[in-house]
Formats: sequence, C-alpha cells, structure tokens
Amino acid sequence: MSLILRNNQKVISLIKRFSNLITHLIRVTFDAFSTGVYFVFSRLVIILVFLVGLYFNWQLFTGLLEDTTVITNIAFGILATFAALCFSGARAINDSAEDKDKFTFAGERFLHSAVLVVIASLLKYGSIELGIAGKGDSPKIDEIHWTIIFLSSIPGVIVGVLFFWALNSAHGGLVVLNRLLWKRHHRFKDWDDFF
Repeated sequence: MSLILRNNQKVISLIKRFSNLITHLIRVTFDAFSTGVYFVFSRLVIILVFLVGLYFNWQLFTGLLEDTTVITNIAFGILATFAALCFSGARAINDSAEDKDKFTFAGERFLHSAVLVVIASLLKYGSIELGIAGKGDSPKIDEIHWTIIFLSSIPGVIVGVLFFWALNSAHGGLVVLNRLLWKRHHRFKDWDDFF
C-alpha cells in the first residue's frame, strides 16, 4: 500500500512540475509577445505615421499650383480631435500632476499643429480664389514666363512649410501622448493576469 502511495505522490509531483513548466512557458511566451506588441505600437507605428505625414507633405510641395486643401482640411480634423482628447484626458487625471501636465503638453502640440494647418488651408484657398494657384489645370510651363510660375508657387511653398512645421509639432505630441498612455496602461500590475 505504501508503494502505491509513494508512486501516486511521484506522479502527482511530476504532474505539478509539468504544470508549472507549462505555465512558465506560456507566461514567457506571453511576455515576449507583449514586448513585441509594445515595440510595434509604441515605437514603430509612430515612425510610420510620421512617414505618412512626410508623404502628404511631399504631395503639398509637388502640387504647388494645385488645390491641395483636402490634405490640410483632413489634417485639421485629425489634429483638432487629438487636441480635444488630450485636453479632456488632462482634466480626467487626478492621481499624477506629471501625467496631467504631459497630457496638456501633447494637447498644446496638437492644437498648435491644427492652427498651422488652418492657416495653410486659408492661404491655399486665398491663392485659389485670387487665381494665383489653379485647380489642377495650370497652363503649360512653356507658355508662361518663369517669374510668374515662381510667384504663383509662393503660397504653395508656404503651405508646405506650414504643414511640415505642423507635422513636426504633432509628431512631438504623439510621441509624448503614446508613451504616456502606454505607461498608464500598465499602472495596475494585474491588468494582464490571466493565470
């Protein structure tokens, strides 16, 4: 009888060790997956969003004489929404003055970017209404003197510069906001405790 009891205890001990090993492997796998997800969504995505912004900035510079206000108008909507969310987030934070300040800082960056793209849109609309910039049907270059082309490109260049400045400011706000949200996401230690 004692032999059977000892064998059962050995089997139970082996099952417990195997169970602990499986639990440990699942936990290590989950931690590695979490680290990879964190890198993708906290670092890589921010860089990709900046590159998308640079692409649209390139579109503004290559379309100096075209109506590119769609780009700046959509950017305004996105930036104004981010600014409003950040300022609302700052009001909702009561546990950390530093986090509250970071939310406010990110909101200020987005708000500044929104103001810059509104100014860019107004300049582009004004140049279109005055006939300085065409709506995609600009005359052939060989029929116009180069000085007229140069002068009519000035509003487009200003719009491109303002958009880049807004992109740079928004990128700074996005970096601060994303890091802050990831930090606050982990403020409770048992947020991912599935076991």
